[in-house]
Amino acid sequence: MAKERFFNLPVLILIASSFMLGMSEFIMVGILPDIAVGLKVSEVTVGNLVSLFAFVYAPVTPLGSSLSARFPRFATHMTLIGVFLAGNLLCAFAPNYAVLMAGRILIALVSGTLVAIAMTYAPDVTTDTFRTKFIAWVFSGFSIASVVGVPVGTWVANAFGWRWAFHLVNALTVVLIIGMVAVLPRNSHAAKIGFLSQFRLFFDRRIQLGVLDVVCGAAASYVFYTYLTPIMRDEVHVPEQYLSVGLVIFGAACLWSNLYGGKLADRGRGVEPLTHIRPIYCAHAVLMASLIVAHWVAVLAAAVRTPLAVFAGVMVASLFAGLLIRESQLFRFFKKR
Repeated sequence: MAKERFFNLPVLILIASSFMLGMSEFIMVGILPDIAVGLKVSEVTVGNLVSLFAFVYAPVTPLGSSLSARFPRFATHMTLIGVFLAGNLLCAFAPNYAVLMAGRILIALVSGTLVAIAMTYAPDVTTDTFRTKFIAWVFSGFSIASVVGVPVGTWVANAFGWRWAFHLVNALTVVLIIGMVAVLPRNSHAAKIGFLSQFRLFFDRRIQLGVLDVVCGAAASYVFYTYLTPIMRDEVHVPEQYLSVGLVIFGAACLWSNLYGGKLADRGRGVEPLTHIRPIYCAHAVLMASLIVAHWVAVLAAAVRTPLAVFAGVMVASLFAGLLIRESQLFRFFKKR
């Protein structure tokens, strides 16, 4: 049977969808200076779009994920991908900062829900044996975007202008939509619990701690990652022609750590995998704190960049895989109450 092989077409399409979401989200990192020059605003102003993206993404994702479960999955998936494409088109043709901001908000409104919907295909496109691997690979699509998508987008922006980086995302998204229509299953899994009941999970202390870990770790990492290009250029003094290489190294570390996070999630039941990341989280904090002296010790900044990605990626991937894989156990836990 087709779904006994892990890397079948539906699985590859879903990994590709997370790749496109990651490329669209992170592409700002590589082209931030180009946008600032093109729209005649400061780099900090453009960097604020990343913060705005996160402020929209964070609260909308759980709400959107809960609401989407009440509608036909495939139709909802395709509708949100259409909104995602519309947002990137706005970014590509934005005549000013305000329109670019509107496009980024539109993308943020649907990105988290698209990831959540992709996860619901797991029982339809793969077996229980590969469930952890599936979630790890879907999340790794974001890291693959860091390794391949962001550097390529940066090269395109340097060669043809920053708008062409968004045009590239749009062209690939159209190809992805064609693939989704061709191979993704059309069946749906109706929500078995009410909308508000789904948020009972957040009353569980384990979930609260898990979410807090992700918030703190991701916030610390992405504040650094957002300004990675100017940091490498101005603080580490990497020549501009090698900035893409630096982004590839960072992304490769993230990719490896996400896949390793999937293996950590398999070591134990329930939330036990979270215990494996305590030393990693401490090391992550030390590495972030060491960046304070990076201005004076440029070599340290270069050395810290890659291990920081590894630790951050392992932490986030392990948390997400460990919690999402075993969501059925948590639902049974609340059902018994």
